[in-house]
Amino acid sequence: MPEIETGIDVQSATPTKQLVIERTFHASPEQVFDAFTDPEQLTKWWWPNGFTCPAAEVDLRVGGKYRLAMEWPGTIPVDAQFSHYMGGEYYEIDRPDRLVMSGRAMNEEQGELFATLIEVTLEAREDGTALTMRQSYFEPMPPAEAMGGAEQGWSEQLDKLQRLLADRPGDEVKE
Repeated sequence: MPEIETGIDVQSATPTKQLVIERTFHASPEQVFDAFTDPEQLTKWWWPNGFTCPAAEVDLRVGGKYRLAMEWPGTIPVDAQFSHYMGGEYYEIDRPDRLVMSGRAMNEEQGELFATLIEVTLEAREDGTALTMRQSYFEPMPPAEAMGGAEQGWSEQLDKLQRLLADRPGDEVKE
């Protein structure tokens, strides 16, 4: 995986804004955690409606990097699948309870466009798994259209994840 040129230390910077989303999944914490860290699963649910993730690379270890390709319909040829992507570094991995990573919007022409800190916390509940996702934003802020659609984008992504988890056998949640 190529080195990611980073512009801001998201672990020590003071956030300008934070987005918090909570959701309950009818799946085990392990299943939800794995969906956030398994490349094959990430390609099936990452990105909001209208976008796809044609490729994902994950080096799941503290200090390891990840890249999630972004494709919007008919615009990026396969040989340029990582020309627009989100990438970052893992800071905390506590399966199945917590995942902390940077989220850096990148493209080949401009490099890093903006950086965020993404904290995913999972808690087993009687009816499944409670997810809390906190995304912290820093200067320079994402473009207004990206910020304006962030909550909707995460909601659409998590809807896709809910459908993916509903279609999977595995650790059944006790009711």
